[in-house]
Amino acid sequence: MAKGKVRKHTAKEIKAKIDAHKNKGGGKKGLSARKPKCKLMCKVCMSESPSVTTLKDHYVNKHPKVPFRPSDYGIAEDEKKKPAVKPKPKEKKEVPKKYPPNHKIKAALIKLYTEKSPDKLGNVGKIMEKYDGKWAKLEEGLSKKFGAIDLNAL
Repeated sequence: MAKGKVRKHTAKEIKAKIDAHKNKGGGKKGLSARKPKCKLMCKVCMSESPSVTTLKDHYVNKHPKVPFRPSDYGIAEDEKKKPAVKPKPKEKKEVPKKYPPNHKIKAALIKLYTEKSPDKLGNVGKIMEKYDGKWAKLEEGLSKKFGAIDLNAL
């Protein structure tokens, strides 16, 4: 004997599930779903439209000989057009500071260490390797240690 497919859900269960998700009663929860969607009614054929633009399209397609006048529906021409939104001013990005080539930075570091801390002159090569391309970070660290320093000025 052949066996048929076993039903996973009965029609009663499926109907109960569908009914559970419908907004049937009153209350605030389903208010937007129960509100009438159509605001305007065509005065020629009595068809309903949700907005002025759809009503205008309806007039163009269904009643091409009758001119569409928004004033017939209590809508002023000026109200329909909203002023354009002004764009927010763009924030100016900080332009990254341009630093001189590596050999000039190395010369500046040698000059700085000969004046301020001659015992660390041997570390200039390691410092150059460590901060390669991160000159702003190096400048910040030197400024904390020795006071205001500008690698471009040295």
